[in-house]
Amino acid sequence: MTKYATIDEVLKTLYDCISGPPGGQDWERDREIYHPRCVLVRTRIEDGKPFAYPFSYEEFVEATIPLLEGKSFYEIEIGRKVEIFGQIAHVYSAYEARETPDNPEIQFRGVNMIHLWNDGMGDDGKPDGRWWIMGIIWDNEREGLNLPSEWLKP
Repeated sequence: MTKYATIDEVLKTLYDCISGPPGGQDWERDREIYHPRCVLVRTRIEDGKPFAYPFSYEEFVEATIPLLEGKSFYEIEIGRKVEIFGQIAHVYSAYEARETPDNPEIQFRGVNMIHLWNDGMGDDGKPDGRWWIMGIIWDNEREGLNLPSEWLKP
């Protein structure tokens, strides 16, 4: 089977690679799931106004390393909604961040909206190549903004 032939494999890699003890992120393996021209967008509210910070993959890594320096950080998927049309997919992936995987204290929760592209086509007209992340944009819960219950695992 082709590496990253399933969306499940891509998302497992996404969360595995960003998570770990201080300095435990696996950026080399993480890079494998992103298309070279992908865009990652961190969003937030600052002084009551929405902001979006777009990054190339390399810019994202450069900006994230100092944020996680000296910290144990685990981002854990807690729900997913997937829509596929031909060679493209849109995934709403709900997550929570914890200091350790089994720590009951949740630091924050949010949603990654992930766009993927499959680079192969089978004789049956269905994708049979590998999936690439073309872009991710994410936002975190805050007062007045909660994760939709239908996106969470039962």
